[in-house]
Amino acid sequence: MWKSDRLTGERIYLRAYKTSDAQALSDMTARDEIYRTTYNIQREFDPDHARWWIKFNANCRRTGTSYEFGIFEKETDRLVGNIGIVNVNSRCHHATLAYYIHPDMWNRGIATEAGRVILDYAFGRLGLNRVGAVCMAENAASRRVLDKLGFAFEGIARQEIMKDGVFYDVAHYGLLSEDYDK
Repeated sequence: MWKSDRLTGERIYLRAYKTSDAQALSDMTARDEIYRTTYNIQREFDPDHARWWIKFNANCRRTGTSYEFGIFEKETDRLVGNIGIVNVNSRCHHATLAYYIHPDMWNRGIATEAGRVILDYAFGRLGLNRVGAVCMAENAASRRVLDKLGFAFEGIARQEIMKDGVFYDVAHYGLLSEDYDK
């Protein structure tokens, strides 16, 4: 399942970002579809910012506060998304799942497959008890992914975030280790 920092699925693998991924990461996050459908991606994510973020993410991994991975297609080694266990609270054994998929790869089950791989990592390797997840309430595709992964819907936080001067509702989900094992 996992070899060092490489986690594998059937069609994809997850690995820690390298500085050489900055341009591909920047290109992917520059897509308007990513910005419009995600909870916490900023609009400006140029290659310099991507390099900074990759270094920041490596530091978070060292301190145990966040584990973000690029999602790569096995067949082509192409970056097709991002997934992570973020906001890790080791004292309380909980964290948050965060992900997005390149729009060209939507509706192919990539998010669900990557989600299973990262949840195995979260509950197995990291020993978490709870993983939460949030998504924009209007993002039906992301909500379907969380349902497929076994997350329980916990409610809507009305107008929790603001993007471009507009407030949006956010859907909150949670998954317990004991429920994931089933």
